[in-house]
Amino acid sequence: MYGSGVLSFFVFLKSLFALNIILSILLGLFVIAPQAAGSGQYSSMLASLMSSEKTNASGLCSEIYAANLSSVISSGASLARFLDVIQGTGILENTILFVGYYFPTALSIGALSYNMPVAYLAVTGAAFFISMLFMLERTGAAFKEVLLQRAQPSVSSKSTRFSPLILSAWDFGLSDSKTANLAKQLLRNNLVAELDLHRLLQRRLEAGRCGGCSLIAKRVLVNILVLGLLCGAGFAIYQAQKVSAEYTTAAGVDTSSFAYLAYQYLPMVIISLLVAILPILFQLLARLEEYTPDTELAVTLGRCIFLRLASLTVLVISIYSIITCDTKDTCGVGVAPRCSAVHCWEAYVGQAFYKLEITFFAVQLVVCFVVELPRSLIARKCQCKAAKLIGPPEFNISDSVLDVLYAQVIVWFGMLFCPFLPVMNSVVLFLLFYLRKFSCHFSYKPPDRPMKNSSATVFFMVTLFLAYFVCLLPIGYAIVSISTSKGCSPFRTGGTAYQPIKDVVAGFSSDGRHLIDYLSSASFLFVVIISLLIAIHYYRTLAIARKEIGDQRLKQLNEQEEIKFARIRSARLAEGGSGGGRGSGPSGVQADEANRPLVRRQHSGFDAAAVSGTEAV
Repeated sequence: MYGSGVLSFFVFLKSLFALNIILSILLGLFVIAPQAAGSGQYSSMLASLMSSEKTNASGLCSEIYAANLSSVISSGASLARFLDVIQGTGILENTILFVGYYFPTALSIGALSYNMPVAYLAVTGAAFFISMLFMLERTGAAFKEVLLQRAQPSVSSKSTRFSPLILSAWDFGLSDSKTANLAKQLLRNNLVAELDLHRLLQRRLEAGRCGGCSLIAKRVLVNILVLGLLCGAGFAIYQAQKVSAEYTTAAGVDTSSFAYLAYQYLPMVIISLLVAILPILFQLLARLEEYTPDTELAVTLGRCIFLRLASLTVLVISIYSIITCDTKDTCGVGVAPRCSAVHCWEAYVGQAFYKLEITFFAVQLVVCFVVELPRSLIARKCQCKAAKLIGPPEFNISDSVLDVLYAQVIVWFGMLFCPFLPVMNSVVLFLLFYLRKFSCHFSYKPPDRPMKNSSATVFFMVTLFLAYFVCLLPIGYAIVSISTSKGCSPFRTGGTAYQPIKDVVAGFSSDGRHLIDYLSSASFLFVVIISLLIAIHYYRTLAIARKEIGDQRLKQLNEQEEIKFARIRSARLAEGGSGGGRGSGPSGVQADEANRPLVRRQHSGFDAAAVSGTEAV
């Protein structure tokens, strides 16, 4: 009913759900569960920090941070507890949900000693590695399917785009009237799209050089406007995060008020509004640029992808400017009025993405039950012209995929600071699957321009790869370069999050340290890059050679086909010249031409008639 493109979306959603389940199990078994088992060892952890001169300052800052959290929790009423759950602050900040709660020392679990800082980094790195393997496997399978489809001979060409639609698009095996009506609508939409493309190309030919120059000028102006909208969106997100941080970290602020809640969610609301409104403007602007339908779709999707990734990137940059402010006290807490008083920036970052995940799911609920369902009911029950003009909502495959990608990007950005995010996202994707299923049954109509399953999957996975690397860069920088908070997180004693790994390597033997130094050196990285480039060149050359062999085989088959039919034609003409024989003469030759395979047949004459004959569709 909805086509293979919609099916590929649900398959894609289920695969991401499976990925998040794997990440949840990994983080749950090796990070969350050990910390929960050793949570009663706080006093011994604090005493261990105080006993060493090197970590004494971290122990004092940990006491100050714990006292500050206790004062906030004890002063809150029942409403404040609810707001804490929504915001991830207060009682939730001092739990296993956020990285600030985790211990910087080894945990004693029975007779075992569990190095939490090293385990936290190693498991998070393993989660990113598993995500990359998942994307490689899915992308490779999708590309293979596309290449196999392209390798199949086709009867369609640029001059024969109407012939297959007119002659062979209808499925005569359809017996259900509802399915037949849907197939008829799909065929009509394909014909209209081809005719629109034909008219657009014809107008470009008739416009000449002056028309081409005006079209280029129009596209340049539209792209300048799009760039201005994106810059304005980035500035709005940056200012919203700055205002939110200044208000929520001010001394004496009432954390149980709705104003505090509004300021906490201000950046998330701004991002949600921009993500909802700007794609509509992008779609309208793309129509002004007079692209072909496929190019228009690709341009709009590219701008929407850039908007979503850029919005999260700007949010990360704004948070970075807050946590790296230079006016701080001895515990690394910002001093007003120049800096925001963020006591634990790791937990602060985790709370930001925790709120983004909640906002994302809340928006999906509102769109499903407050926007799409009433619109569908009005369009189907009301007989007025306005209702007919608006119509029921269409299943927008690209927007649905971007929503799922957005949720996964939130997980990758925030997984280091909120290890519970994969669990949250698993629940969100599970519910989103049934929300979309509900909308397909009661709200949506099938898309007018369906996407092919294979091409849609490739597009999904390439976009996911791009988002993955956009997330990986700031996370790697935060681990290696940004100074950690002194009063929270499992990395509070090291200066940076990468310091526990250095301490472990320092305990190796001299040969082990030399090996690690070589593996992390620039020379080894250079060798790896050169080896990968050689391997890529080898496999690319092999693929080109195999393609040329296939083309040669196809050329040989076509030549043999021509020779065979030339012999048949000569034999028929010879029989006609002798005055007898069934199928002799020109009619017999025409019958042979009609029975030839369709690999090399052209329909340009029919297509000219098809264009004029289908103008009324």
